[in-house]
Amino acid sequence: MLIIRPFSFSDLDAILQIERQSFPKSPYDWTTFLQLSVLYPETFLVHTHITDGQKERTIRGYIIFSKNGHIISIAVHPRHRRQGVGKELLQRAMKIPRLKKVWAEVRRNNLGAQAFYSKMGFEMTGEVSNYYGNEDALIIQWTPVPHKSSC
Repeated sequence: MLIIRPFSFSDLDAILQIERQSFPKSPYDWTTFLQLSVLYPETFLVHTHITDGQKERTIRGYIIFSKNGHIISIAVHPRHRRQGVGKELLQRAMKIPRLKKVWAEVRRNNLGAQAFYSKMGFEMTGEVSNYYGNEDALIIQWTPVPHKSSC
């Protein structure tokens, strides 16, 4: 069974492993994740898998976002990529009520992430020079379509 739930301290080792594999150039560390869990307790979510009859959970990915729509980090374990995990996590951020936009920074050379966001309806809206030290970031953004009320 697949579940998306809030982060708990017991998830930290698995999250760090996913982080190191996903962002080998600049992974967040233990302290950063603890700080993010305090800053974003309702929007630091993990995607888990519970096997029938067992209590063991496998963390497949995580997302951290602010309530105003900024994706701080999203990562999926390499073994579970292209299975809808990232899509399900990102859709949680995209469903925040009264949201004006969802945006993130992506490394200019991270074509996989750019393709993922593009497939989810995001567009490039800008760039930040040297955002990752000596590497530029692209700003990608999704804007929800306003619902028209019928009278």
